[in-house]
Amino acid sequence: WAGVRSLRLVRGGGVGDQDIVSRAKAVRQLAIEASRLTLRWFPGPVARDLRAEIDVTLGLETEAKGDGSPVTIADRSAEIFLRERIGSQFPQDGVLGEEFGEHTGKSGYRWVIDPVDGTVSFVHGVPLYGTILGLERDGVCIAGAVVMPVLNELVWGAKGLGAWHELELDAAGQARSSVPAKVSRQARLNEATIVTTSLDYFEKAGVGALYPVVQKSCAVTRGWSDCYGLVLVATGRADAVVEPLMKPWDICGAVAIIEEAGGKCTDFAGNRRIDSGNALVTNSLL
Repeated sequence: WAGVRSLRLVRGGGVGDQDIVSRAKAVRQLAIEASRLTLRWFPGPVARDLRAEIDVTLGLETEAKGDGSPVTIADRSAEIFLRERIGSQFPQDGVLGEEFGEHTGKSGYRWVIDPVDGTVSFVHGVPLYGTILGLERDGVCIAGAVVMPVLNELVWGAKGLGAWHELELDAAGQARSSVPAKVSRQARLNEATIVTTSLDYFEKAGVGALYPVVQKSCAVTRGWSDCYGLVLVATGRADAVVEPLMKPWDICGAVAIIEEAGGKCTDFAGNRRIDSGNALVTNSLL
């Protein structure tokens, strides 16, 4: 919460207008609210004071999308909520979401939504899922938030305004603990902890030979999945994320956070873009 209070304009570079500050605060708050909405359907244990409005788990049915990935009412409800709130607060902005496609805006801003990143974890009652909300201006990722609702933890930030790691949020979204998010200082790959979501993604992406090379090159590889890996790199608890399958909504919200925390977020070719289909997120030293 200290991060919200301390947001200020950076003169001479980075972000340069009040529009960004207001939107950065909205990114954080809307991501928190949308993530808590998903708790209504989460089939795993959730602290009573976190369970949103209804203190019992609603029926959860899972469907398969065209690409075979699962989707639930929680995914759709959270995205609808975000689209409605963004449309109300910033009616000229565009929106791209995982579940309902793209609405083109007129302002140069585009919000990019992943309502439930880690739906497989979600449907199995595993708390390592989250809501990712990103913001672009003229095609450049400038702000984002990643909220882990069951863990009651988030990272968020904006270009030129810093990145923050917050814990133990109350009902209003105020955090008991708020400190700057900082990546690790690990500079040796053979001593690094590398995170990925799923080994089978390497095969699906046609780069099955890559994972054994990564595994042999570093100290530890782990499957701390989906957006939780991004949170771990942003806060220095893991050193890099290697993801051979990535959609724009999987990574847009993390770019500004990682960069403001001192890291680097690119595709496998080293380009700062979110539409290449893969992502490499590091502490910038590796």
